Amino acid sequence: MKKQLYLLLMSFITLLLLSNCSTNTNSDKSETSGSNIEVIKDVEIYYVESVEYLDPDRIFFHVSLSETLPPDADKKILPANLTPKKYTLTDKERKLFMKMAGIAEDAYFWIYDYTNNQLYSYPILSMEATAILDSYRSDRSPPYNTEDFRIGFDLPQDLLPRFRSNYDLFVSITKDNPFAQEQLTPLDWRLIPNANYPDTGPDKLSNRNYGNVPKYLKSYMANANNMTFYVQDYVDEQHPQLLDIYKIFERELLVVDKEGNTLFKRRMYQSEGTSLVGLNNYHDYENEKFQWAGQLFKDLPPVVFGFEWFSFSCEGLDFIVPYRDGIEFKCDNRH
Repeated sequence: MKKQLYLLLMSFITLLLLSNCSTNTNSDKSETSGSNIEVIKDVEIYYVESVEYLDPDRIFFHVSLSETLPPDADKKILPANLTPKKYTLTDKERKLFMKMAGIAEDAYFWIYDYTNNQLYSYPILSMEATAILDSYRSDRSPPYNTEDFRIGFDLPQDLLPRFRSNYDLFVSITKDNPFAQEQLTPLDWRLIPNANYPDTGPDKLSNRNYGNVPKYLKSYMANANNMTFYVQDYVDEQHPQLLDIYKIFERELLVVDKEGNTLFKRRMYQSEGTSLVGLNNYHDYENEKFQWAGQLFKDLPPVVFGFEWFSFSCEGLDFIVPYRDGIEFKCDNRH
């Protein structure tokens, strides 16, 4: 009898321990997921501007950090009444600029060419800090106000011949390299019957109505990185003279895994400041590849981008996760 009671007691203790282990494992997964979300929100990627308007004979690439600075920081960093359209910061001004931008002196300037999977890095202290006159103020006469300038860094001039375009570059200013350096995939779209587009529920595009515009849907599919990407566009075919980007009223992007489970879904809309980009293989820009997907960052979910152009804000990318999170590039899109 004692032996039976002992075995029963040991069985109960074992079950209790297993239950605790299971609870701890689930808790760890939840914490990891939560920390990933926080990391996503901390990622900052800068847009590289090709500057031709200051001197057509000397094009250079510039990364503006002005939008990351506190209000009126330009007045503290730059001297008043500047007359040149481009100004190199003094050591004292540069030190204040980096402090106000939150950049550590041991940080690196990471330049990632995602089309060719090439990464270039420079100690931030080796980068030239400059203030350049904003393109919307370039027709003004000197002296200039400090708020007329973009404050940031010039890319090394000897790098420019290696790049096809400034649009192919992502820049991060951090101590550690954030990029996974796994080649991203251009999405190779093909037109499919609308009946082959997955049913996304009662709010699907086929239920939408744009008044007198005939309902005309186009569906596309692409495969990459063990995922299937779908796009469905609500288009206006009444005006064939329009470029493709002006024909699309609304777009749905859907990403599913190999089992057909939805990983990501997002709606995009044509508006005064937003254009929906033509898909690879179906746009008016010859061999350009706009939509890309893959593992851009270390220890973060895969990304997808290249579906929208903005007039009054900055482009960005989406992480392929159910809770739909993304980041907007820092582009200093002032007007």
